Amino acid sequence: MYIINSKEKELSKEEIQEIINKKKQKIADLEKGNEYLKELSDIGLLQLEIEEYSLAEQNLLTCLKYFKKQKDRLGKASVLGILGTLYFKKGEYEKAIDYYEKAFAIYDELRQQNEKIMCLKGIGNSYLKLNKLNKAAEILYNCCKACSKNNEIYSFLDCIGQLIHIYEKKEDSEILTELYQKALQAFEKINDKKGMITSYFNLGILNKRNQKYQNSLTFFKKGTNVAIDSNYSELILKGLSFVGESLFYLGKIKQAKDEFIKALDLAEKIGAKNAIRQISILLKSFGLSDQNIKEDLRKYQEEN
Repeated sequence: MYIINSKEKELSKEEIQEIINKKKQKIADLEKGNEYLKELSDIGLLQLEIEEYSLAEQNLLTCLKYFKKQKDRLGKASVLGILGTLYFKKGEYEKAIDYYEKAFAIYDELRQQNEKIMCLKGIGNSYLKLNKLNKAAEILYNCCKACSKNNEIYSFLDCIGQLIHIYEKKEDSEILTELYQKALQAFEKINDKKGMITSYFNLGILNKRNQKYQNSLTFFKKGTNVAIDSNYSELILKGLSFVGESLFYLGKIKQAKDEFIKALDLAEKIGAKNAIRQISILLKSFGLSDQNIKEDLRKYQEEN
């Protein structure tokens, strides 16, 4: 599965520390009120980023105490959710679940859908870390439903990725097929070509594993075609190799050899040394000598 990464620039530890110092200077002149607590909450979040967990926890608990006193439920839920993330990062997964669930309960009452999704992801991932796979799957499926309802495609893909991880462990091909197809549909919605290609390849690999070589060939061809349309050389190369392998298993030796020759031509063009070596070994397993491979490659290049 492809993970969708944020395009925002990641700050270094030093840059984050500089922001913390500036915020500390700012709150030194503030009275304890909403603005002070907002800045303190931001400091806690930033400290969490640079793994200063004790300091982050101390500041966040101060914020939580204030929001409880002010009966600010949204502020309280926000801090509870951040504390859930803090304990998750510390590896205290039971504690993380407790805080995420408390935050979720408030967000549910206040009908804050995006925040509910973030809590469900946190709870599901915590159960996954505890190796409680059935419970993790239950929560993550609920999260997928919430994501679909609210058109949160990136969070949906995060949950699908974790569910795939669970069912790979369980070796459940039927559910994995369904999950890869859902991932494919989501990638199509956001026009993520690499995600689409990977989903097709994953479906092909799954069918190959189950010795459904005609199905695997279909998926590998679809993925390769998207890679060709998108001009992703490395993924085209991978796809051609997958197609050749499937044809071989189907007993279509001549067609398989032609696909590997095509892949070898591309590997040479992009200077993929490992791929050149691997494809050459595969072609030799067909009974071809180095000279045969050179001749077939020359013929292919002349024809194309």
